[in-house]
Amino acid sequence: MKLRMCKRGSTTAALMFLAACVLTAMTAMPADARAAQQGKPADGMPADRPGRWFIDETGFHASAHASMSCADCHAEQADHAHPGADRLNKPASTAFNRDTCLQCHGSVEDDLAKGTHGGKPVMKTQDYANCVTCHNPHYVLGPEARARGLRPASDMSNSCNVCHKAQTGLPKPAADVAACLSCHGLKTGRAMAAAPATFSKGKQPQGPVMCLTCHGPDASAAAPGTATPRISAEGLKSMTHGDMNCLTCHTDAARYPHNRQDRVNCLTCHARHDEKTIHDAHSNVSCGACHFSGVTPVLNNGKVDFTVNAGPLNVHSMTLASGTASCVRCHSAAPAGGMAGGTGEGGSASGFAGNGKVGAANAILPPKSVLCMGCHAATLSVQDTPSQIGLGIFVLAFAGLGLFWLSCANLGDGSPQKGHAAAAGQSHGCPAPRHHAASECRWAALCCDVFLQRRLYRESPMRWAVHALIFFPFLFRFVWGLLGLSGSLLSPASQWPWLLLDKNWGGGAMLFDISGLALLLGLLLAAALWRREKSVAANPPRHDWAALYLLLGITLTGFVLEGMRIALAGMPEGSGYAFAGYALAQAFAPLGQAGLARIYGWGWYAHAALTALTVAYIPFSQLRHMVTAPLFLLVQTLRGRHQA
Repeated sequence: MKLRMCKRGSTTAALMFLAACVLTAMTAMPADARAAQQGKPADGMPADRPGRWFIDETGFHASAHASMSCADCHAEQADHAHPGADRLNKPASTAFNRDTCLQCHGSVEDDLAKGTHGGKPVMKTQDYANCVTCHNPHYVLGPEARARGLRPASDMSNSCNVCHKAQTGLPKPAADVAACLSCHGLKTGRAMAAAPATFSKGKQPQGPVMCLTCHGPDASAAAPGTATPRISAEGLKSMTHGDMNCLTCHTDAARYPHNRQDRVNCLTCHARHDEKTIHDAHSNVSCGACHFSGVTPVLNNGKVDFTVNAGPLNVHSMTLASGTASCVRCHSAAPAGGMAGGTGEGGSASGFAGNGKVGAANAILPPKSVLCMGCHAATLSVQDTPSQIGLGIFVLAFAGLGLFWLSCANLGDGSPQKGHAAAAGQSHGCPAPRHHAASECRWAALCCDVFLQRRLYRESPMRWAVHALIFFPFLFRFVWGLLGLSGSLLSPASQWPWLLLDKNWGGGAMLFDISGLALLLGLLLAAALWRREKSVAANPPRHDWAALYLLLGITLTGFVLEGMRIALAGMPEGSGYAFAGYALAQAFAPLGQAGLARIYGWGWYAHAALTALTVAYIPFSQLRHMVTAPLFLLVQTLRGRHQA
């Protein structure tokens, strides 16, 4: 016990000693150095992103260099055309020149030679050769301002009354300084990135616009045209967001290095389209691949991005052609006639990405209809002909059966006669009645009978197990798809609906393959069980083999389509979790993306036709129990006579 306490005491003492050392070091560290290490603004630096070329006019007015001309430090900018791409595309630190500082602050070098800086001992860990590590020359305060009590702040406008009476505006700077601030001022320059009052949609800009200095049709020769994309005069007129400031979307444009910006994320302001609008989730397709003019979609690890075509920059024209005309950029075997002219709507001829280049079929397939909701995240629409025919037959047939039942069967009224119980249950698809316990909630009993198939389990656990392998995969897929569809409609800005709709998400891909294989196993076991009953029983029950074959056809074509999709998309990341579909994709891979793009549409319509035929067959087959049995139990429950 003594030894254990000794160890614990030693550990505590060591931790306290280390903490004391850290606090001592932080106390001894110069304030500017501490701020630099913590990533906080130092010596009057405003809390703006590092590397930006904007200067806060208020902070500069209060700085020690406010009375100087910009050319006093930036003399090189007056010697050549400005701005220059050779400087814009370099880190901001490369613009620092220590000799420029020493022209006025030569005594600093003498102090450093003596081992002091700012009246304090130098630190070995501090880089004193790079002044801007701690001192921002645009905001550093002079001795007089500090003596008056002025302190660095991210917004110096709140400290005006420290040196003088508060004013409503800054004094007008010198002409040469004002010229620089017209682009580099945090307020004036940011506004000049695009002038919304004069740079409106469909009109030419009437005044100077900072971004158009290099990217406009009349850009100066400061930046080589081969390296700087330029917007054509037509592109200016057709800009979809022409009435907005450029920096609203290009948030990092006013920052060094200028050529290392991230792509604009359209979803910052816009929500994704739902499946009914774009026929599929397109969760792995960037917005620009469809919306931008003058680009070519490209496939990158299962995701469709784009590259900007050579020539005038027209990506800011984002108006899609009406209908499905814009889809032919990817979903066709050859460029459309409207694309051959160069830069028409939907892209240029060089923007063609069809014939399987980006994993898209050479057909504009309709959105998955309401008939597909049993297995997929479909839409509440019926736009393809097979689904329209199948749903029409389904509705008309059940309407006729409903009229017949209502006129003859007196559904749910009383109990059938004993001699006709089985016949009534088989002819109408209604389960044989058995009263549930008096203490059991009738609604709970309804859920158990419908969703857990309790009645079938009581009759035969073996038949229940086979039926469960068929029923529960459909139920799981239906709930999954319904959640994805509802989320995409009600909460399109959230990420989880699109995760459910992403066919290449590992979790969803694996669960869908497992459920599909369970369904296939259940259908095969049902076929084996039916054959066994036929060979053993003297009077075997009548089985609906046509329905079984239709369900087998839907399941097998579904797996084939999944394998074709994965191979067509180039085996994207995450698709390996769909182990069955991925194995089929490897078998389809030798056909090539162009070959798969040609036949995928035929496979899709074959799968849709089998689904429509199955739905149309339901009212005339034993599959109608999917509708009649829950309806029968619901009516019994509503009348308070639910039986279990």
